[in-house]
Amino acid sequence: MSKHSGTAGPDALGVVYASPAAVAAHDKEAWLGLFARDHVVEDPVGGRPVIGGVFDRRTGERGYGPLGRFWETFIAPNDIVVSDGGDVVDGLVVARDVTIETRMSTGVVLRTPAHLVYELTHEDGGLRIRRLAAHWEVGPMLRQLVRPSTAHVSAMAEQAARSMRIQGLGGAAAFVRSVHSVGNRGKAATMELVGAARNGDAEALKLLGGAVPSDLRGLIAAGDTVTGSCTVDGAAAMLVCHLNRKSLRITRCALYVDRR
Repeated sequence: MSKHSGTAGPDALGVVYASPAAVAAHDKEAWLGLFARDHVVEDPVGGRPVIGGVFDRRTGERGYGPLGRFWETFIAPNDIVVSDGGDVVDGLVVARDVTIETRMSTGVVLRTPAHLVYELTHEDGGLRIRRLAAHWEVGPMLRQLVRPSTAHVSAMAEQAARSMRIQGLGGAAAFVRSVHSVGNRGKAATMELVGAARNGDAEALKLLGGAVPSDLRGLIAAGDTVTGSCTVDGAAAMLVCHLNRKSLRITRCALYVDRR
């Protein structure tokens, strides 16, 4: 079971909901203002993380430069709508089961199932996002994009050029590498873990903090993680499993349970 200090309640959802609202409104400053000074954004998990609060050579200061470049690369040119499939509020963590619809400049529309995990912190008298982990599968998204039509080819070319210009070769390459994940074998290992816990396996129960998830569904493999929506004792929950990329052994789990 997850362990978090502090409580947030409805305020946590307000901060989290403000993120897609700012994205939909193309309000960059409002979006940046939701994040703590020291922040980490993994979008997607498995790609190169965006880290704030450390020295940024391109801006010459410690601030929001990398996060601003992330916005300009992936958010600014697109119209993005997040459809809610269920929220879990566990202290200062909000986990969301969503579908992200991205309409690109050429009219191409991509629909991507995602699990978004927001870790919040108290800063300057309010709640801010300390970490955002966006779990979604890059391969299926790319398969929607790589199609033999003028709109799709143009969209892919425009996004690639934008990534190279803003993120540089290293950033563009890191995004391509994020297509690799623990995949179906990782999902199978996660299902085996939950099954073992139901059968009383001590090691599985230890990894899950003594709780046994039910109705595990919508598994997503991103980077070294597998996530899934579930229930625990009738309450909405989300399971996040971290695996060793070489052995595909589950090394730790976080189980967020709705406590509203």
